[in-house]
Amino acid sequence: MQVVATSDGLPVEFYIHAGAESEQTGRRGLLLDLPAGSVLYTDAGYTDYLAEDLFNEASGSQQQTARRKDSKRPHHPAQRLLIQYFRKSIETCFSQLTARFPKQIHAVTAAGFALKIALFIFAHTLDQVGL
Repeated sequence: MQVVATSDGLPVEFYIHAGAESEQTGRRGLLLDLPAGSVLYTDAGYTDYLAEDLFNEASGSQQQTARRKDSKRPHHPAQRLLIQYFRKSIETCFSQLTARFPKQIHAVTAAGFALKIALFIFAHTLDQVGL
């Protein structure tokens, strides 16, 4: 599951895909209709320089991806710290979401499974805003 959240940890978009698919495949499934000037912080699994450059040029937003140590495009230390800081909020959001999931989710169809996941995300969002 791919989740886009605000810096406050509120999920605003998600995409469910098969576990065998890469994170980049899941990232391409997101619509990402972000306000101009937004910054999308992603982890190192989303390293795709071409897709990152295209997103930055086409959207008016910016994708900041955490880099591996052997990266061809390493970040400056201050930029690494900033990415790490904002990635913590999405990691916290995702752990709070998965804490709501039961150990098993029974569903007869893929659509039923997706609906249950969407309802867990909706319940989490309502709880985060205090409703």
